[in-house]
Amino acid sequence: MKRPLHLGAAVDTRDFRQHLRELIRSRPSGPRPLTLPRPERRSLSEVIDGAVSVTPQGEFFVWEKSLSEAHSDGGEFTERVLSRLGRAGERAHEHPAFGTLAEIPPERIAWIDLETTGLHGRPLFLIGMMQWNGRDLVLRQTFARDYSEERAVLAHFLESAKNIDALVSFNGKCFDWPFLRDRLVYHRLRGEPSVEHVDLLHLSRRRWRGTLPDCRLQTLERYLCGRVRRGDIPSHEIPQRYHDFVHRRDPRLVAPIFHHNRLDLLTMAELLVALVDGDRAG
Repeated sequence: MKRPLHLGAAVDTRDFRQHLRELIRSRPSGPRPLTLPRPERRSLSEVIDGAVSVTPQGEFFVWEKSLSEAHSDGGEFTERVLSRLGRAGERAHEHPAFGTLAEIPPERIAWIDLETTGLHGRPLFLIGMMQWNGRDLVLRQTFARDYSEERAVLAHFLESAKNIDALVSFNGKCFDWPFLRDRLVYHRLRGEPSVEHVDLLHLSRRRWRGTLPDCRLQTLERYLCGRVRRGDIPSHEIPQRYHDFVHRRDPRLVAPIFHHNRLDLLTMAELLVALVDGDRAG
């Protein structure tokens, strides 16, 4: 006869069943989620090396550097651009825009490029500008960290425009300037600046249409500046990248947009040099 398995002290099976039912009820259904450590969250200024500007119209983020600070060849680049501004009048017979650039003091001329969330009617979020300060060309980017800061960015532009007599853009007459005007009206900001506008796209088409595959900025950059961008963010991806940044607050999402905007401004300056020099692309 088999001996019963000895369990020691007597067990109240009713208490055990009750305890088991409670364990089952408290157990989460489905597999337990895998918990990974969150990546370290970094601030915008840590990634882009700028600072928050506080104004009566609100806050926004600013990145600003002279070309001499930003690059070892910045001083040489600045001298080359300024010398062509001084010689632009030699091309005035080709287009009045060259005469405009020659007549206006260089410190009153600014290159401009916008980054927006789409076509007209959508918010803008970054205004990139480059201007001579008497010693160096200075790049300045004002950035709305979310949609609510657009108004402050625009108000800052209006204030800056008081020191500008001419804007140099690429397709700015069709896009950047009308876009700016629409957003100023939307935010009920008055004091639209009265400035001359030099659109390098129009000048480039007159000079190189039929010679180059097209007159897109990066095509001109390739043939005239001898530079091909590698790893640059495509323009059509920029709006969604900004929307993602607003929701996720990861500055790494927008750092390439700042870089893209700076390259556009520098390429516009190089393009002006080529136009004044009368370069022929083959």
